[in-house]
Amino acid sequence: MLPRNEITPEAALRDLEHPDPRVREQAAAALGYAPPEIREAAVTALRRALGDDHGTVRYAAALSLGELEDRGAFAALCDQLEDGDAMARQAAAIALGRIGDPRAFEPLAHALASGPPEVRFQAVASLVELDAERARELLVRALADPDAEVRGSAAAALGDHGDRGARDAIAALLDDTDLSCQFEAAFALARMSDSRATPMLVSLVGHRDFGLGALEGLTSLRDERARAAARQLARRLFAPALVRVRAAGVLAALGDAEGRDLLHRRVTARREDVRALAIQVLGEVGDKWATSVLRELRQSANAEALQEMLDDALARALRGEGR
Repeated sequence: MLPRNEITPEAALRDLEHPDPRVREQAAAALGYAPPEIREAAVTALRRALGDDHGTVRYAAALSLGELEDRGAFAALCDQLEDGDAMARQAAAIALGRIGDPRAFEPLAHALASGPPEVRFQAVASLVELDAERARELLVRALADPDAEVRGSAAAALGDHGDRGARDAIAALLDDTDLSCQFEAAFALARMSDSRATPMLVSLVGHRDFGLGALEGLTSLRDERARAAARQLARRLFAPALVRVRAAGVLAALGDAEGRDLLHRRVTARREDVRALAIQVLGEVGDKWATSVLRELRQSANAEALQEMLDDALARALRGEGR
């Protein structure tokens, strides 16, 4: 979804007729947040906007129709899967998944099999939204797609779904020529507690783009082979604070006293994002020590937002106890 702007729904309806396509694009994006009382007028106007001369407007209109879950736009969005504008094609694939109309499964399956790369990439996620079980075979085939983004998206989707039967097919991507595919495969395997992910994730802990995700995966795996790399990062004074929190989480999951101490101290850090991540990681560690720390924090928490964050982490930690 495009970023929300300050335009009112009434003004957005008017601005969809503006001569400047940038104004029409903003108007179409704003109507994705239309209140119930003008929803009908909004979807009618957005359906018309799918025929706009500018791809950016069609893109915004499709996303907004998806946000409004307008099944009446089904046929037009299917047509837009073959739009001349790449962004408009992507938006159509996204919207068809969000609308949730079961009829969209076959057009999206066709798009995954024969559409351009940007549509195949988005079709993966939308097919899972519609029917993850039915999409499984299609996703496994997509692991061999010629486009790296599609392969990586399929691996991520199978990992999200926890499809343990696809682990061998996902593991084959650990030797992919594209690093992002290797990461997505390793992360998906880690989520399914498959230790074949460990060497790849360890090799990526210092990577600018994949380091945090690699550390998250290693926290789930609790593999001793990650200890040395995690300790090195946790002790690195000039490493980004969020990276150090994640590294501490790997160590804490291994029962390491140094990692536990660092993670515990980070829940009172000055930076809000560091505190939030430390709480999240405690939930991921999910052993009796982490549960105890979270309960202690919950007893003294006053702010409602902090209480909710701690409750979420504590629920996750309790599910993880006994691993």
